Amino acid sequence: MICILLPAVIALGANLHDSISTKPLAWRQALFLYRSTFLVVLHIILVGINVYGWSSSGVNHVLIFEIDPRNHLTYQQFLEIGTFLFVLWFLSFTGFILSSYFDFHPFIQPLGFVTLILLFLFNPTPTLYHQARFWFLKILGHIICAPFYRVGFADFWLGDQLTSLELIFFDIEYFFCFYIYDVGWWSVSPTSTPQGFLCHGWPQVLLQTVLMILPSWFRFAQCLRRYRDTKQKFPHLVNAGKYASGFFVTGTNAARRATALYYLNNPTSNPFLYIWIIASFIGATYKVIWDLKMDWGFFDKNAGENKFLRDQIVYPSKFYYYAAIIQNIIFRYIWLINVFMQFRTRFAEYSDIIGFIFGLIEVFRRFIWNYFRLENEHLNNCGNFRAVRDISIAPISTTIDHGTLEDMMDKDRGIKNRRKAKRHDLIQKLNNEDIKSEMNDFEATTDLSLRTLSTNSNPITDELNTTLAAAVSSQIISHDDLTDHAVFL
Repeated sequence: MICILLPAVIALGANLHDSISTKPLAWRQALFLYRSTFLVVLHIILVGINVYGWSSSGVNHVLIFEIDPRNHLTYQQFLEIGTFLFVLWFLSFTGFILSSYFDFHPFIQPLGFVTLILLFLFNPTPTLYHQARFWFLKILGHIICAPFYRVGFADFWLGDQLTSLELIFFDIEYFFCFYIYDVGWWSVSPTSTPQGFLCHGWPQVLLQTVLMILPSWFRFAQCLRRYRDTKQKFPHLVNAGKYASGFFVTGTNAARRATALYYLNNPTSNPFLYIWIIASFIGATYKVIWDLKMDWGFFDKNAGENKFLRDQIVYPSKFYYYAAIIQNIIFRYIWLINVFMQFRTRFAEYSDIIGFIFGLIEVFRRFIWNYFRLENEHLNNCGNFRAVRDISIAPISTTIDHGTLEDMMDKDRGIKNRRKAKRHDLIQKLNNEDIKSEMNDFEATTDLSLRTLSTNSNPITDELNTTLAAAVSSQIISHDDLTDHAVFL
């Protein structure tokens, strides 16, 4: 669906440059207002594909995430939500283009779409996957409040997903500044000069920097909490250092941007440019090593025939693993294109579009990362989030009818009532054992009584037989005497 609708939007936009009143369409504003929601929707779809891959390969993601087996979303449901939101995104963006062309309140469209997403997420009624949404909000609350909550696998995993969506945090500042100060509700083109104190100059750069640091701060605080709970400097403090390196990258980049006006004619003479390059290189190298060695468990010295990998692998082809290593390294250093742009100033006008492309690349990198991180946790419990290691399950058939499965689960002996069923089975088993024991005792007692009765009754039987024989003989004699007497008479 994305492959069909997205080109249609691009084709529509490419043929509409001005409105009917010859005003230029606000494409730059549209980019900032729509790119973040597109990344969110795309990420939901990719997570659905992740769930499909885990289930079909036997990676027990339900147990790893500590999800209620009854209430977790299947990959079909993830894809349903993602595609539904993408259709709404497509309709909203199309509405923006058409309303811009006809000069009719275009900026209501992106605001309406964001509002719709928030209503879906925070809907308090027991509808629209409410248990899954509440679970997500609970985990998100733990992340925001880090380090005040114990860190589970789901907490850190979702925190890592947020680090791949830093562009969204950057656009939050633009979104609020635009709708509070810049937007012209009764015109096609917004005002060109921001009016808010936090929406221009140093304050704007500072606010954007703080927002972009938040995902790294969440993970940094989680690592400190893990160290506090386990007292293990490695890996938790070392992992915290990885996210701390992100602070320096974001901070030096902010300094470069804030001082860019002073070096407008010669950007390469800006000293913060080179500090940013050094910080970015150190941070990227740090993250690559951690991805491959710690998160994925590759380059294990006991890998055996799985060269450069680990001793156990789940996915069917080694090619997937080697391709993932290569793409992860390339995508971790993709920021070098930004360095090239600094030395080629004619590309500066495309920096917003290139930033969006970087965001797409990072979301795809995280999509691949998810497969091997869950696999490593499944096999080796590398994060020590579980008390046991063996949690293997058979690969789930991808053709299973989940509707039929849910109907089976709702029955008296279904998964929904598994605790009651187990309790009932135990009670029934105990009752059966008691009855069986009583029957055995009764049978033994009866057998003993019969043997005793048989032994004790033998003399009585002999005496009875003698008595009966004597009685019969007496009756016979009496009968003969009576007969003789009758004949005599």
